[in-house]
Amino acid sequence: MMVWEFGGKALVGRIIIADDHPLFREGLRRIIQRVITASLVEVTDTESLLLEAQKDEAPIMMLLDLVFPGFKGAETVADLRKAYPGSALVVISMTDDKTVADEMIAAGANGFISKSVSADEIMLSINKVVEGEIVVCLDGDDSIGQSIIPNLPQRHIDVLVGLGQGKTNKEIARELGISPFTVRAHISAVFKSLGVSTRSAASALAVLYGLI
Repeated sequence: MMVWEFGGKALVGRIIIADDHPLFREGLRRIIQRVITASLVEVTDTESLLLEAQKDEAPIMMLLDLVFPGFKGAETVADLRKAYPGSALVVISMTDDKTVADEMIAAGANGFISKSVSADEIMLSINKVVEGEIVVCLDGDDSIGQSIIPNLPQRHIDVLVGLGQGKTNKEIARELGISPFTVRAHISAVFKSLGVSTRSAASALAVLYGLI
């Protein structure tokens, strides 16, 4: 099972997908499974969500539909934040209303993502939440998820592919015929270009952009 670092703390556990639309649940599951080996649990109403969240250890993340049976918006988010202070709460909704997004963040959500954005944007936003950031990703917001891969130097792309394949710095260096020190420098540059700070987040983007 993959270890996540949320707010500087290593975490392993369950992710709850709370949505009453089967097709969207399946799509979100597929997005997450492309880059995460974790226990994914799907629920279709708030009662089931609360029951599932109480099992075993607290979930590392809850992905929450805003229009959901029994879900009371900011009130439910606030209750979940109080009950599960260490869990990442991400609201995923059809609305692109920034006022609503701000209300969810103020209630304690770590992220608010519009369902109308691309799979790339959803995954990148989730990765940013895992890294401890507060994220709002709405349709038409160019600050998140735009592919910059075509603008990366080829050597940076080569290094990113190596990261996506789970290779060590020494393995990447040997494959590319460069020194491990140079690999570290390239990785730092790749992190800066992609706006990430961990190898796992960079690896996720390598998968999402079809490099792996």
